[in-house]
Amino acid sequence: MVPSVSVFSQDAGAADSNEVKEWNIRPKISVGAGMMNYQGDLVGSRSYFNPFQNKVSIHVNVAQPIDEYFDINFYMIYGRLGADERTLVRNLNFESAITAGGIGLSYNFNHFLKPDHSLEPIVFAGFEAFEFLSKTDRFDQYGNPYFYWSDGTLRNQAETRENLNTAIEITRDYQYETDIRTASYEQYTERSFAIPFGVGFNLLLNSRMSYQMGLEYHWTFTDHIDGVTLESRPESGNKQTDKFMHTFMRFTFNLTPTPHEEGPDFSGGDNADTDQDSIPDFEDLCPETPLGVEVDLVGCPLDSDGDGVPDYVDAELNSPEGSIVDSNGIAMTDADFEQMYLEYTDKSGKYSTYTNTARSLETAERKTIRPKAKFTVKIGEFEEGVNDSLANVLLSMPDVTTRQTEDGKTIIEVGNFESLPEAMQRRMELEKGGVLTQDVMETGTSGESSRVTTIEQTQALPASLGGITVEEALENNRTLPPPSELILNRDQYTLNRPIDERSVAKANDDMFGGESLYRIQVGAFANKLADDIFDDVNDLIVITTSDGLTRYYTGAFSSYEQAASRKIDMLEKGFDGSHVIPFKNGNRNLMSQSGATPADNVVPITPNSSTNYGKVKFKVQIGAYSEGIPTDMLDKMMGLGRIDQREVDGVTRYFVGEFNNYVEAESFKDQLISEGFDGAFIGAEYDGRIISAEDGIELLK
Repeated sequence: MVPSVSVFSQDAGAADSNEVKEWNIRPKISVGAGMMNYQGDLVGSRSYFNPFQNKVSIHVNVAQPIDEYFDINFYMIYGRLGADERTLVRNLNFESAITAGGIGLSYNFNHFLKPDHSLEPIVFAGFEAFEFLSKTDRFDQYGNPYFYWSDGTLRNQAETRENLNTAIEITRDYQYETDIRTASYEQYTERSFAIPFGVGFNLLLNSRMSYQMGLEYHWTFTDHIDGVTLESRPESGNKQTDKFMHTFMRFTFNLTPTPHEEGPDFSGGDNADTDQDSIPDFEDLCPETPLGVEVDLVGCPLDSDGDGVPDYVDAELNSPEGSIVDSNGIAMTDADFEQMYLEYTDKSGKYSTYTNTARSLETAERKTIRPKAKFTVKIGEFEEGVNDSLANVLLSMPDVTTRQTEDGKTIIEVGNFESLPEAMQRRMELEKGGVLTQDVMETGTSGESSRVTTIEQTQALPASLGGITVEEALENNRTLPPPSELILNRDQYTLNRPIDERSVAKANDDMFGGESLYRIQVGAFANKLADDIFDDVNDLIVITTSDGLTRYYTGAFSSYEQAASRKIDMLEKGFDGSHVIPFKNGNRNLMSQSGATPADNVVPITPNSSTNYGKVKFKVQIGAYSEGIPTDMLDKMMGLGRIDQREVDGVTRYFVGEFNNYVEAESFKDQLISEGFDGAFIGAEYDGRIISAEDGIELLK
C-alpha cells in the first residue's frame, strides 16, 4: 500500500554531518477507498484494466517517517475480487473476500525535488499476509442449478434431446452461495502471502493534510483464489499463480507535532523593577540606573551640583552653578571653548587631538568627527552556518562584528584597528589560537570595504618574522596539521562550510583573558529576520549555526551589571525574551558559572519585612501550551525535577521553583534561559492562585 509521504520538519538550515537525529514516534494516518482487479486463470489477460472486473475496497495505512525520504508503513486492506467467464468451452465464476495486512517501505524522491514542492512521486514495495474466502454462483434464488446451453441460454436442466422441450430458461442471481473449496472436494488453505509493489503521487494540501493516488500490483503465492488450478478437474487452469491489482485514492492526516507558541507573558514580572532601585518601573523616570547607585524619589541618580551629570560619574561634585560641563562633569573654561571652535572650523586636522567628545545637555556645539580608515580581520563568509564551537569562540571575543551581503551571506570579522600592523598582529594571534582566518579588510571613509593585498599584508608583518611572506607566516604560526591532512582544503574553510572542528578545539584560552564576556541575546529564529527590525541596534551580531538557528546578539560587556542594563534597554525596545548570556574561554557558560552576582546590592525580604512573607511564592514559568507538550521540550522538562502544572484560561502553564523573594527567582530564571528555556519568565502564587510577579511584589510591601 503506497504510504503518505508528506514529511514535514521544523525550519532548519544545513545540519552538521555528525549530528545524530532523535527518533520520534510521529505517525501519519491514511484512510481511503479504491478498486481491486483480479488477474488469474479466468478470462486470462483480458481482465487487465477491465473495469467490469473491478470490486470496491477500503484501506487504512499508518506511516512512520524514518527520515525525510523514507517511510515505513503498516496497512490493512479489505475488498473483493471476482470474475465471470462465459465461453463455448467453459463457464465459471467466483467472488472472493480479501483481507490483507502487511508492512512496506516507500520513497518520495525528495532528494531531487525543490524544498517548496507540493507534488511528489512515490514508489513502494512490501510484504503482506492475506486471507481469501472464495465462493461461486451455481444456483439461482429458487435453488435451480445453472446449465449453460450451446445456444447461449441459461436453463435449469442439462442440454439433452429429452430436456429440449421441458428445460426452462432462467437468469443468474449473482449471489455467490457455494464455497469453492467444499464443492471441489480439494483441501487447501485459504491464507497466503504476497509481495506488493506500486507507484503513485502525493499532493501536499497543507502542513497536516495530503491527498494520494496510486496503483499497486500484488504478486501472490497461491493459485486457489479463483478455485481453478493446473490440477483442478473437470476445469483446469494455467500454471501461474493468481494475482490482483489495487488502485486507490486516500487522504492523510499528519500527526507530527508542530511547534507550540507559548502563551503571552501575563505577569509583566520581568519589568516590575528592572533596574532594581526600589522604584517601580511605572514611576521610574530613569529606568536604566546601574545597580547600587543611589537614586531620588523618581528613580534618577543623585546630581548634587545640578550640572546634568550624575554624582556616580561626576569628577567634579561642586561645579559652579550655571556652568557648562563636559561628560565627566568638569566645568569647561574659555580655553576649552576656543579649542572646540578651532576643531569645528579646522580643515587641516591640526586641531583634531581634543578628546572630550561628550558634553552635558547644555552644550550647544559638538565635536566634528572625521572618519578614518579601519582594518578588520575577516574570518569568512558563511551562507549556511558555522558550528557551535566556532560560534562560541567568536562570541567570547569582545571585538567580533558581523555584516550581511546583498546575496544573504554573513561576513564575520574581528577587530577594529587604525593601522594595518595592528590588524596583522591580531591575525597572527587568531591563527596561533587555532581560529583560521581568511583575509584582512580595509573599510574606507566612504564605508566601503575592500581586501588588503597580500603584498601590503606582508609588508605590515613584524620585522621579527624575518621578511617571510604572509602565507608562510600564517602557515608557521598555526598549531594545526598541514592543510593536506585536514578534512577540507585551506581555501574551503570559510566558503559556505564550517571551519574544521580540530582548529577550534586547539584554540588557546590566553586569547580570551580568562574573564567572562556578557552578551545580550535578543532572539533565536529558524529564518533570518528583516534588517529593518534592528535599525536602531548599532552593535548587532548575527550568527547562524549549523543547527539552522540564526541568533542575534548585542553588546559585549565585562560586567553583568552593564549587560543587565543593556538587556533592559532591549526589552523596552520590544525585543521580548532578551537575556544575558556569559561566554568564557571560548565556551558559552551558565549564569551560575560566570561568577556574576546580579542581586548583591538588593536587600533581601525577611520574615519581618512583610505580613505576607511565605504566603507569596515566586515561580518561573517555562512553558504554556493549549495542547500536548512538544517532545523536545518534554525531554528538557524531565531533567528539572518537580514541575507545577496549572490550568489558566484554557492554557496549561508549567512552573518550576518556589522562592520567597523575587531576586532568587530571577537568578533561577536566568539560569533556565541559559539552559535553553528562552521564554522563561517569573510569575507568583498567592492563596493557591497564579498572579503576576508585579502583584506578588506589591503584596510583600
